Amino acid sequence: MKKTSRVYVLTVHPSSRSALRLWTGMSLHALRHCSSKQISQTLAEMQHSVDELYTRTKSPAGSESYSLNRSR
Repeated sequence: MKKTSRVYVLTVHPSSRSALRLWTGMSLHALRHCSSKQISQTLAEMQHSVDELYTRTKSPAGSESYSLNRSR
């Protein structure tokens, strides 16, 4: 069974230029803005996807893993 991919887009809110907006969907044509209640879960999903991609590509010896959360 093939896993369905998701698209994540992070944008700067045009009116304030200090706020970010997170969009997610099954394709670019199906993106939806994430509500404040969904952001935490969506960011966790996004981090999990990045971690999966990283483990599949396996970085050269001695380099650190990439993380969306730099404090990890």
